[in-house]
Amino acid sequence: MKNDFFGFCIPLAKYIYILPDISTQDRTKPLLHKICAVIIYVLALFCYFSEVVKLYQIVTGEYFVYDELIRNYTVSYFHFTSLIKAINIKGAISARAFKTIIGFEDNIYNGEDEDIRKVYKASVTPIQRVRKYYMAGMVMVVICYACAPAFRDPIEIQRENETIRIRQLPVSAWSPVEEYFWLDFVWKSLVGAYLAYFFVTTDLILYSFIAFGACQVRILQHYIHNFNRYCEEIMHTEGVPKNESARLLQKQLIAMHQDVISYVNMINGSIKQLMMLEFIPGSVQLAGMLYQLMTNLNAIQCIFLGQFISCLIARIFIYTNSANDLSQLSQQLAADWFEIDWIELPKDIKMNLNICILRCQKNLCITVGDLNAIDMTTFLTILKGSYSFLTLLTTI
Repeated sequence: MKNDFFGFCIPLAKYIYILPDISTQDRTKPLLHKICAVIIYVLALFCYFSEVVKLYQIVTGEYFVYDELIRNYTVSYFHFTSLIKAINIKGAISARAFKTIIGFEDNIYNGEDEDIRKVYKASVTPIQRVRKYYMAGMVMVVICYACAPAFRDPIEIQRENETIRIRQLPVSAWSPVEEYFWLDFVWKSLVGAYLAYFFVTTDLILYSFIAFGACQVRILQHYIHNFNRYCEEIMHTEGVPKNESARLLQKQLIAMHQDVISYVNMINGSIKQLMMLEFIPGSVQLAGMLYQLMTNLNAIQCIFLGQFISCLIARIFIYTNSANDLSQLSQQLAADWFEIDWIELPKDIKMNLNICILRCQKNLCITVGDLNAIDMTTFLTILKGSYSFLTLLTTI
């Protein structure tokens, strides 16, 4: 399946079975897919619970290492949310979103309007670029985490006259081969990389779902900005008077706007609880990473952890900026409707125009649960909260 909007997200989602199969006619494939999906998710759960077991060992163990507790909790929570997001994306609502996006692109590419294709491609290109940069950044994070133990000093625990040294590894997780350093290193590197695959893929898919709403609004804006031109096209193709062509076009644009509203409401209803998991503890997670940076002060560690922290901040920015973009563009539609040449239009079209403008006063938004809408203020709030939690961690 090829789709310009999703791009390389299609194969990424396919490998962890969160992509709905809308093309196959073979009845044997769904059973095979279910078996493979069960194996993949059981393995993912095993990897995650190995981190939970390690967290329990840290808390109840003979040697309590505070820094290791922070490191385990911070990373394991990211992995927990990624698994929850993967399960959510496998649901019926996300399957409808996939089909909506794929069908929308097919209609544009199969249509005869070259200008619409240009607007669509201009909207998709920045989305593709963001995904590529994010993917490259997270690949570097995985590489840096695998290399970090070579440059990280072991944790020293003083017990009476004895000094115990614990070598740090890429991921804080339980391992059946902990007594063999290099086997333990390989095991935990694979655990981290496997769970990071879920983390990155689900992030890219959710970002794409949000960004598609803004893409739809930009297409609608193009039609509104060129209202008179499309009226003339309808006049020639349908053979109707100018006023009737305006009525037909307005009806089509109202229906298109309703489709956008329905899509955004559907997506928001599906992911708003996920956004609570992402944003409410977001300050704590970022503070945990900053704390690790402060407690591993050397040049190499600053580069490795700094790169991860930069990706986490960029990740929060990507979510908030895409949701903010959707909100701002949807509100701009009111001004776009007002700016068309409506003076010579019939009274009934003007009445509908007022309704369209009123409808656009309530901007489309993605919310954190049933609380606030996500915008750039959310991004600043998370950064401020991170500073507060970091201050708390350094005083404990």
